Amino acid sequence: MPDAPLFVITLDTEPDNEWGRPAVATTHNARFVPRFHELCQHAGFKVTYLLTIEMAADAFLQGYLVPRLGAGECEVGAHLHPWNTPPLFALTEDDMRHHPYPFEYPPEIQRAKLETLMQTIEGAYGVRPVSYKAGRWGLDGDHAGLLEELGFQVDTSVCPGINWGPSKGDPRKTGGPNFHDAPLHPYRLSRRNVCRSGSMRLWEVPPTIVFYSALGRYVPAVRALYGRFRRVRRAFDRQHLGSQWLRPFPYMTVQRLQRVVTLARRMGTPVLNLTFHSSELMPGGSPYNRTAESIENLFARLGEFFTWLRGEGVESVTLKEAGVRLSRREGNGTADVEEAKRRAE
Repeated sequence: MPDAPLFVITLDTEPDNEWGRPAVATTHNARFVPRFHELCQHAGFKVTYLLTIEMAADAFLQGYLVPRLGAGECEVGAHLHPWNTPPLFALTEDDMRHHPYPFEYPPEIQRAKLETLMQTIEGAYGVRPVSYKAGRWGLDGDHAGLLEELGFQVDTSVCPGINWGPSKGDPRKTGGPNFHDAPLHPYRLSRRNVCRSGSMRLWEVPPTIVFYSALGRYVPAVRALYGRFRRVRRAFDRQHLGSQWLRPFPYMTVQRLQRVVTLARRMGTPVLNLTFHSSELMPGGSPYNRTAESIENLFARLGEFFTWLRGEGVESVTLKEAGVRLSRREGNGTADVEEAKRRAE
């Protein structure tokens, strides 16, 4: 198995239960972040907090994270929810209900919203964000170009093997991005196709997603059918045998999380990326953890998984640090990234 990879934790730090399309955003889940941060610190793991505008302005979260940021325990990046980030622009009859993708807005509105979010984070935390995730994973080449122009260094919006096309934003448009052919390994983004390596300065460090079934991993035709036909996807996904995330969904036991790591390492990825939402840390803050009991289960699973992962020798870094390390390897002419690409193809 390849050398131990870098390990990134990206937490979408966003308002409560955005799945429910609330008319008014609330940030009660900020009070549940410290317990998670302390769990990560106990394991020796850093966290990258990708902040929406509401969470960037939350006084409690700011008071908690600013000293941790100064101590090098975490990074604060940006997570654009365009439907309620100023300047407000009515793309649909109700953006708060439809949650349009960032790339569905006019380019000048995208830029203005990104600038507002960046300024809010910089004003609250004293640092300009350089790491980013698009709301609802809504990245395309033009949006990536805006990120590069604004000084972002690392994006984590591309979901390998996932097609968000059936999930509508603006109901008049074609749906979400199709990342079915995107690689698992990190790569420089391309404005022409964000699922392929390009020449941009902006790194893509995708969330870790693998195909759980050996049939799908080793028989290309099966994987193609999975990506093309919803009926096939449902057959695999009902048994959790399709695309599996390094993400603590309720059905993801410690053993399943370990299996995702093992499969990703066999594919040679130099970076593991665990991702989920801050609202999942609060009872009722998401569809996944509705009760206090489910939160206790989440923390028990994460604690056991982190203990195992630490024993695997992974090196914890922030998303920005991962980009720096990837650039250094690229600049030194080492074969790490290219070898990872070869294994993933």
